Amino acid sequence: MKKLLFILLFLPIGISAQYALADFVVLNEGADADYHKLEKVWSVYHQKAIDAGEKSGWAVWKRTPAEGERENAAHYVIFNQFSSKEQMESSMKNFKIEEAIGIMKTGLKGKMSSRTINNILNKDVKKQIRTYSLQILDATPLVGGDIKVGDKMNFSTMKQIDDDYEEYESKVWKPVFLNEVMRNNFRWWALTKIFDRNEDAYKKPTHLVWNIGVKNPKEFLPNTDFISTKMQGMMDSYREMGDVQELTLIYKSN
Repeated sequence: MKKLLFILLFLPIGISAQYALADFVVLNEGADADYHKLEKVWSVYHQKAIDAGEKSGWAVWKRTPAEGERENAAHYVIFNQFSSKEQMESSMKNFKIEEAIGIMKTGLKGKMSSRTINNILNKDVKKQIRTYSLQILDATPLVGGDIKVGDKMNFSTMKQIDDDYEEYESKVWKPVFLNEVMRNNFRWWALTKIFDRNEDAYKKPTHLVWNIGVKNPKEFLPNTDFISTKMQGMMDSYREMGDVQELTLIYKSN
């Protein structure tokens, strides 16, 4: 079974996904129910594309609202995952909406009428989509089994300040999280770079850092040797970090 996320693979499986398109979706007011109908219809197309080798995975995560967040905060984040940049570019170049709709209608034949599918697809559900093209740069192994619906994941935006920022994350913070993974206190950590974005996407962040925790975690134990402590204290000179945000998985490909 294909695993979730753009997993590099830093897990012991044979399916690699090094790139992803992340769509941060803002819904129109009152459109949540219609949005779920929309994603269930689109899931047929995404699974067909995965089976055909056009992408390596698809998933939808619901973002947990936070107090005092900015206007037009995303309600959902959609990931389309790819094994290479070439596969991602080919998928985007060759995508045709008419063919996609045909795949949906064929896959749902006997379950949903063509008219119903058209009505779902034609509803004005999304207010804005902010799309980021991501490359995974580094990660720990994923432990604790497959990612499943209901699991939670956290992320933070990062703005690179120092040229050595990526090396700083890999050499200073990855070992910290790897130690926590080995203590069964975290399941996964990853650093991704934004290498492209659409016009609506925020321009400030340069990277996104992700982690998957565990229920009832133990106390977090950063490295306490002199060099590690000094380097961890220098984090604000390497990057500007946004608020931690939480996602919950609601749909995924097989």
